[in-house]
Amino acid sequence: MQKILNKQYWMMIIPAGCLFLIFGLARQLNLIHPDQFAMPGVLHAIVFVLSAVTAIAGPLFLRTLFAHSMRNETGATAKKFWAFQTNTLWLSQMTPYLAFIAVFCDFPRFYGGAIVLMALYAVYYFFPSEKRISFDQRIFRVK
Repeated sequence: MQKILNKQYWMMIIPAGCLFLIFGLARQLNLIHPDQFAMPGVLHAIVFVLSAVTAIAGPLFLRTLFAHSMRNETGATAKKFWAFQTNTLWLSQMTPYLAFIAVFCDFPRFYGGAIVLMALYAVYYFFPSEKRISFDQRIFRVK
């Protein structure tokens, strides 16, 4: 399970990293200009809130929902645990794409910095390491 989650993780992260590299290089070569993709101020706050939901609140809600659904069970089935892990991974790994939008569209420092920090948190914390997966399996008593 860990290998498949790891593969999914990298398949979600590599395109975001490529976007940062390609558009960062294009910006350095003056092929695109920062003011070219300006967004209204209200969208800064919306993207900020979306990144907080995808990096922190959404995965926490999914974990709580999964724990609540398992409260009367003696253990979680592998299928349900797999779905929980996959959904959490997909939700959390949307944040780097929101960080790309924030950097690419030159958000104000507060919003841009906070969104990038949330993206770094999501990329780091939700990495499907063997240790984290086995810890979750013990907590939810996966059969």
